[in-house]
Amino acid sequence: MELPIFNQQQPGCTYYFSPMTVNNLGIVNHAHIYPDGKVSEHMHCHIYTDAVGKKGANNVASLIMKTLRDLNLLRSDEQGGELNIVFDNCTGQNKNNTVLRLVAWLAQMGHFNEINFIFLIVGHTKNAADCLFNSLKTLYRKKNLYTFDQLMEALSVSHTITVHPTMAEDFFNYAKLFDFFYRKLAGQIQQNHIFSSGQGDEIRVRQSALPQHQEFIFRIGKKYFDSLTHTQVYELAQRELTRLEFDGINPYKVYELFKHYRPYVPVEFQSDPMYAEPSPEQMAKVKAEKVDRKEFRATLKKKKYDKMVQLERNAFGDLDEGKA
Repeated sequence: MELPIFNQQQPGCTYYFSPMTVNNLGIVNHAHIYPDGKVSEHMHCHIYTDAVGKKGANNVASLIMKTLRDLNLLRSDEQGGELNIVFDNCTGQNKNNTVLRLVAWLAQMGHFNEINFIFLIVGHTKNAADCLFNSLKTLYRKKNLYTFDQLMEALSVSHTITVHPTMAEDFFNYAKLFDFFYRKLAGQIQQNHIFSSGQGDEIRVRQSALPQHQEFIFRIGKKYFDSLTHTQVYELAQRELTRLEFDGINPYKVYELFKHYRPYVPVEFQSDPMYAEPSPEQMAKVKAEKVDRKEFRATLKKKKYDKMVQLERNAFGDLDEGKA
C-alpha cells in the first residue's frame, strides 16, 4: 500500500510523486475462536511504513515470532504439539535460509514437538490470506488517507482482521543468530516445498507429500552445537540476537513528502511528522542524489546515442567514406 493515498479525488500531478510505501505482512490463524464460539480464519496484519523497516527475510522471521508470542503459543511451561505454517513461494521474503532455519530454532527452543513450513507451488498460491486482504482494503480503496493513524483506522473495519502497528523495535537480526548456530541449506531450497523439524540440529526436507518424493534429513547444527545444554543455547541466543539495524527512510522521499505532497494535504494534517521538513543532513543527501541522477541520465543518454550511431554505421556504412 502507499501513503498518502488520494482515492476519492486524485490530483493529477501527484501521479508522478513518490509516496510513502506501506508494508503489510498478514498471518492467518485458521483456528481462531470468535466471541460466538465459531472457529474460523482470522488474519493478523502487521502494518509499517518504509520509515520503520524493510520487507526482507529478517522482517518476516521477526513478525512470525511476534505473532506466535502474541497468540501465547511460545510458552516456557508447556510444549505445543504441531505447528504448520503455509507460505507463498516468494524467495526474497519467505523461502530463504533465514526463514527456513526458524523451523529448527522453534524446535530447539522446545516450543513445539513438530514444526512444518510448507510452501505452495508456483501458480497455486491462492489461500485464505488473499480473501482477507480484500476485506482489509475495503475502505482503503475508497478514502483519501493522509496519516498513518487514518490508515490504521481505515484498515480496522473487519472483525475477521486484527491490525498491528509495527515498530522498528519489533525487528531482529535472525540471520546473524542462525549463522552462529546453523549451517545453511545450500542447494536444497528451490526444489523442495516442505521443511520440517522436531529436533533443533536437523531439518527434514521434501519436494512434496507424494509417495514418489523421498524425505531427506540435513544436519545443520554446527559442531559445537551438540555439546550445548538448552540453558546455554538460550543464554547464547540472548547475546547473539540483536535489533535489526535500519538506515531509515530515503532522504529523497522525506524531501518529496515535504516539498511535493504537503501542499496537497489538508491544512489540519500538514503538521503530521510524515510531512516534516528535511534536516540539513537529509537535504545535503538529496542534493548529492540529484547530482548523481543527473550524471546517470547524461551517461545513459550518451550510451544510447553512441549505440544508435553504431547501428546506423552497421546498416548504412560510413557515408563520408562512400562519398570519397
